[in-house]
Amino acid sequence: MLIGNVINLAGGLAMFIFGMNLMSDGLKLVAGSYLKKILEKLTQNRIIAMVVGAGLTALIQSSNAMCVMVVGFVNAGMMQLERSVGILMGAKIGTTITGQLIAFNISEIAPVIAFVGVAITMFSKKPKVKNVGQIIASLGVLFIGLGAMSKAMKPLAGEVWFQSLLQKFSNPILCVIIGVIFTVIIQSASASVGVLQMLALSGVMAFPGAFPQAFYIMLGMNIGASVAPALASLGGRKDAKRVAFIVILFESIGMVLFMILTQIFPVIFDWILNTAPGNPTRQIANANTIFNLVTVAILLPCAKYLVKISEFVIRGEDDKEEAALHYIDESGYQSGTVLIGQIDQEVGRMHSLVRENMEASTKAYFGSMTISKEQFERNEEAVDFLNKEIVAALIRTNQLGVSEKEATHAGNLYHIVTDLERIGDHAENVLGYALQMKEDKRKFSDKALKNLKELSQAVYKIYDLACEHFSNPSEELYRVIYDLEADIDKMVDKMRASNSKRLSKMKCEAVQGLYFNEILVDLERVADHSLNIAQAAKKYEIYDEDEDL
Repeated sequence: MLIGNVINLAGGLAMFIFGMNLMSDGLKLVAGSYLKKILEKLTQNRIIAMVVGAGLTALIQSSNAMCVMVVGFVNAGMMQLERSVGILMGAKIGTTITGQLIAFNISEIAPVIAFVGVAITMFSKKPKVKNVGQIIASLGVLFIGLGAMSKAMKPLAGEVWFQSLLQKFSNPILCVIIGVIFTVIIQSASASVGVLQMLALSGVMAFPGAFPQAFYIMLGMNIGASVAPALASLGGRKDAKRVAFIVILFESIGMVLFMILTQIFPVIFDWILNTAPGNPTRQIANANTIFNLVTVAILLPCAKYLVKISEFVIRGEDDKEEAALHYIDESGYQSGTVLIGQIDQEVGRMHSLVRENMEASTKAYFGSMTISKEQFERNEEAVDFLNKEIVAALIRTNQLGVSEKEATHAGNLYHIVTDLERIGDHAENVLGYALQMKEDKRKFSDKALKNLKELSQAVYKIYDLACEHFSNPSEELYRVIYDLEADIDKMVDKMRASNSKRLSKMKCEAVQGLYFNEILVDLERVADHSLNIAQAAKKYEIYDEDEDL
């Protein structure tokens, strides 16, 4: 085999993998924003979940991407572990569509397909049409790469040394190991099976004699594909690790089962070969489909036992450290849709932490602080940490490629976490005044405490409504929030005037009066930032406010 063939083989493989990744990215841009909703609504039933997993994986052309998304959704608490099993099994069926597509071998017209796709991408101004053009272009590139690989491999069929080498790889276990290693290297089971199909098409692996070797290599390739979700689960919650373990367990059980069956009943190879006589690429595609279909049929009824095994192997609960990411993990950084879903969950944590501190800070004036000062400080530290990490994650969404709707949502989230962090700072200010007054043994008058309680209740309400509105926006709820913010402004003006009267009549000391005014300022700003949160959900203009607002 000449060096030129090696270069052509490497180039063909590069184009093939690039085409697959490009097509997967394009399909995810077209369908990505709907994946989360579909997965959430249609996974209650195990069989339906399997069908959904198969369909979505066939749509985005990547079982790795689907498994990583499931790991991400489970880690974000958006999907239960039990509900994920059906989707994971369906993903293994859906990914076999790629092999069936490759078996059509349309390499001769691939350049035309690529040209049409590029033309659509270049001349269309609509993002959705551009994405469709990307999908078409990537399909052409994929088959151009396959054609180049097939031509580069043909000389190997006549090389005695290579055929002798293949004979040494007749051990089924060794073939499985080769398949695992190759797939781990190129990080795609579909691409690995595609290369195997080209080896068969070019005659390098002469069928029917070499079919058993190809079959066992294919089994190893399926196991190698489970490495991606395993890596994605690193640093995630234990349920995410259990998802990755279930994927590995599923593939391993299927591999052992088929190795035993084919050793006892070698006629299985003949049955598979007879599904597409004289068509080696289709025979491999069918073998991959049959392997995954049979494995799913056997293991889907046992899904709950797979979950129990994963819980037995990966025991315990997650540690609840506040100043840490609970939902964003490596799986999110491989899919914009998953990452935004995880960010939503972290923002929900910020909502809760800020709410807890806000209530604790105001109730400190009534001698009933709801949490300890140490817990308050831990919460504030966590809010600052989450603000920084969420902003960094939002920046990453731009690099991952998201739909226009998701990009808008990400922009709104940026404004919201900024407002939440500022509300946390105002709560810290309010508590600081309370602690200082306690140290100085000062107290507010009964009238001032009554005003403070009234204002605090109104601020709690607008904050809670704003957070509710962000999750479930409605015009009616926004109007309530808008009117309440105006009422709070009026309330603050009256209380400020009342405080001035108390000072002028010597009913309270100047220091207490100063503290009271500062508290009014902080609580009024909390209401302002709460309105900003509501505005973000409605896509109203959000003003870049400085600390003097």
